[in-house]
Amino acid sequence: MKQLLCFWNLLLLGISVAAQNVLITDAPQLKKGLYKTFEEFQSNNPSEEGDLVIKNRSSAAQIYLLANRNELVLRDGAGQEHKLKNYWGFCDGRNIYIKDNGLNKLQEIGYYCIYALHGIQPSRGYLNQADMTTNSISTPVVLKKVLNVVTGQILELSAYNLKKYILPQDSVLLDEFRGDREKKDQLEYYIFRFNQRNKPGTK
Repeated sequence: MKQLLCFWNLLLLGISVAAQNVLITDAPQLKKGLYKTFEEFQSNNPSEEGDLVIKNRSSAAQIYLLANRNELVLRDGAGQEHKLKNYWGFCDGRNIYIKDNGLNKLQEIGYYCIYALHGIQPSRGYLNQADMTTNSISTPVVLKKVLNVVTGQILELSAYNLKKYILPQDSVLLDEFRGDREKKDQLEYYIFRFNQRNKPGTK
């Protein structure tokens, strides 16, 4: 009887450990909460929960205060908001957001996750003929990036990085990419294809 009980305890412990080591790409459901580190994101194991809310900042604040486009706040039981600073990202239960010049939603979750980094930069001013004043124009900037779910490495999504760092792991797809004359307009397509053909932990 003791041996049988010991066996079941070991079995349950093994299942528990295996569940903790599941990559987020294989998780049946995303857990809501705050990721303090990449490893917490990777294992779908946020360390903190609570009423987490994304607050957007104005274009003026982004330009003149050099502020991120949004920030994450924690609302307490009294409705007070507390800014959060030291964290990697967070999940609202449906979507994952990575902290990189503000919070950016992961558009694709796989071997390589895709997100768009948004920002606003001031461009040269123009002369307003009505009152002879100079006004500045805000220029939205979007930069696509990819995150390796195994290593945590973040790269700009570019033809160079695809050819140099990502696609060499899949020689068939690399050959297709090299022969594609329209590849500069299909960078995300090749990430989707790579994710379909390659699963983390299978290499």
